This record gives sequence, C-alpha cells and structure tokens, in this order.
Amino acid sequence: MSRAGRLLVLALLVGGLIPPVAPVAGQTVSPDTADAEVLDARPDSVDAALEARLRGIYRQVEAFQTLRVRVQEGVVHLEGTVLQPQHAADAADLARSLDGVLYVASDVSAQTDLADRVSPALSRLRDYGTAFVEFLPIGGVALLVVLVTLGATRWIGRWEVPGPMRVSPLAWGLIQRLIQFGVALVGLVVTFDLLGVTSLVGALLGTAGVAGLAVGFAFRDIIENYLAGVLMSLRQPFRVNDVVSIADHEGRVVRLTAREVVLLTFDGNHVRLPNATVFKSVLVNYTLNAQRLFSFDVGVGAEEDLTEVQRVGVDTLDAMKGVLSDPPPFARITELGDSTVGVRFHAWVDQESADYHKVQSEAIRLVKQAFDEADVEMPEPTYRLQLYQAGDAPPHVVKGPDRPAAEQAPTIDVEPDGRLERKVVEELQTSGESNLLSRSD
Repeated sequence: MSRAGRLLVLALLVGGLIPPVAPVAGQTVSPDTADAEVLDARPDSVDAALEARLRGIYRQVEAFQTLRVRVQEGVVHLEGTVLQPQHAADAADLARSLDGVLYVASDVSAQTDLADRVSPALSRLRDYGTAFVEFLPIGGVALLVVLVTLGATRWIGRWEVPGPMRVSPLAWGLIQRLIQFGVALVGLVVTFDLLGVTSLVGALLGTAGVAGLAVGFAFRDIIENYLAGVLMSLRQPFRVNDVVSIADHEGRVVRLTAREVVLLTFDGNHVRLPNATVFKSVLVNYTLNAQRLFSFDVGVGAEEDLTEVQRVGVDTLDAMKGVLSDPPPFARITELGDSTVGVRFHAWVDQESADYHKVQSEAIRLVKQAFDEADVEMPEPTYRLQLYQAGDAPPHVVKGPDRPAAEQAPTIDVEPDGRLERKVVEELQTSGESNLLSRSD
C-alpha cells in the first residue's frame, strides 16, 4: 500500500469509521499499525489509572467507602449513597481536584433511612464505650494518684513546727508550701505518665514559667513584702509590745503579718508599715535594752557658778525615784551664749520598773524647782520692764511647791503607765489577723 493509502486508513481508524482489524496469528504488524493501536489504547489506560487512584483515595475516607467510581474519557461517574448531603459535594470536589479529570458526573445521594443514619453513630458509640472500658483500669490508678496527692498536700499543711526547731511561723509556712508544691508536681507527672500525655508536662512547665514571670512583675511589691516578712520573722528584730521607731513612726509593736508591721503609736493610732519598708528602714528598738538614757537642756545665767549648777541638777536627778544610780546621772556644758550658758543633764532609766516618759517629765520639773530654790538664774529670751509707784501692790511672785525638790524626788510617781501595753494585748485578742512575732513578756 502506498504511503497516501496508509495515511487515509489511519485517519479513518482514528475517526472511528473503519473498525480496527485484529492481526491474524503469525501475521506481522507493520510499525504504522502499531502506532495506531497505541493511540487507541492510551485513553483507556489513563482512565484506568485515574479510576484506580480515585478509588484508593475514597477507601481512605470512611464517608466515601461505599461510592462506586467509573472513569471514561476523563469523565468521572460517581454513584452510591452517603450519610450527609455535604459528603456528596465533598466527594465531587475531591474528584475535580485530581489532574486529568475533565468533568464529574455525580449521582450520589444522601441516605434517608433512619436506621442507616443511626447505625454509624451507634457503631462509633460502641467504639467509644469499648475504649472507655479499656481505659478504666489505668484511669482508676491515675485518679488514685490524684487523690493520694491531694491528701498528702493537706496532711503536710497541718504539720506543726517541731519542738526542737526554732522556726518562725512565716518561715515554717513557706517550708510547708515548698514541700506541698514538690509533692503536687510529682503527683502531676506520674498522672500524666499514666494517661500517656507526658508531652503536656513540658508545655505546662513552659506555660508556668512564662506565667510565673508575668505574675512576678505584676505582684512584685507583694512578693517583696512577703520575703521581707520571712526574713524578719527569722531574725525577730522586735517583739510584741516593744517600743520601736521605724521610718519616722514611733510606737509599740502590735503584730507582724505576711504583708505589714502594725504599730500602735503613743497617741493611739494604728500605723501599718509594709514589710519591705520596715526591712529597708533604720529601726530603733528602745525596749531591747532595758536601760535607756534621757536628756534635757537648761539655760542658766552667764554669771552663775556652773560647777554648782551641775551639782544641784545631778544631785536632784540622783535622788529621783526611777533614775538609776549605776550608771549615775551626769551633766555637760553644751553652749556658751551672750547671756546664757547651755547645760545638758543626762540620766538612765530602767524601763522594766519605771516609765521612761514619766521619769523624764519629772526630772525636768524637779531640776527647775531645785534651781529656783538654789537661786540659779535661768534668763528668759525676752526682757520685761515693770514700773510701779510707792504704795502699789508688789509684783506677782510665782511660788513653787510647798516641799523642796530634794524631798519630792524620792517619792514621785514614775510607775509604768501600762495603758498602751494593755491596748496592744487587747488588739491581739480581738483581731483575727495572724501574728508572726513572739511576746515580749
């Protein structure tokens, strides 16, 4: 056959006008005939591969496993039923997404039979029940670990301070919290390991670290006060009813809490000082040492015998009730002015047997009276001029007490007042706040 004839036959075969003739056994197939057969078989092989691939994909999806697939000339034909209408649309979209698909003819419908729709749900419910029954033993053990951990933390919270240990309540509470945290952390790790979610431990620890950093910045003052309270409860720089001076506030200590120190001032007011402020401030404890020195200044005339002035004042202080003889009272010259000389008297008081402020007040009064009796001049800062005629009444003269100062000194009232101390005790008895300090008595 000529070349033109062969091309005509090939065109008719491709067009479908002449059916292909199968070769007779033993007959040799020419190259042109082989090319025609390859061109004719290629669409079927592509459709078959596409159909096989699509069926494999549908077998991996539970909702599509019942679908029937047929591919012809790049056209996908889908048949069958699904549980939900959305599944039909999803199956068609999945087929369209594959390369080589020209069109999708979907004849997929949703099931309307109630039994068919409920059956898969019941099947899944049975699977959940089976999984739950299988989980019960390990879940029971995990629950037991949680209960044991909670019981252990509560039991640790009821621990009392051991007798031989001298630990403050606040420090002991901190130790308890640390032990409780350690026990809770161990219980949490064991529980997660039993449940097979150990990977969550790292995530929780990371989250806890970030959260702890944020909380630390937000509650920095609270944490600072708490730590200062722990340190002060360990050091015990003061006790209940001690007279202290802190940050320009003076009074008796009522209590130390986890956040603040409460003072009762001498005018009856409550002052609450943050623990961090107390810890960083200069603190003066007047009660820690029973012997306390008081002093006061007196101005005398420049023409007075200063040795005699010192002797009169010191003798008066030495004879006073409440003033210690050891160490003895003493006086110092502090200032030399134009018309006066400053003299400062010092004396010691035993605060356990006498009231400091009473002794100081009485000392000033008696020394002043003793100077009046000894004709010691105490010039005033101002000058007065008085004019009167003969026969007028004499100027008013201020008189002192009937008894001399030397007789009054041993009998004056210097007993401790006790009212402020009783108010502190009453405050401790009526308030429900915890106290981390020991009593001074």
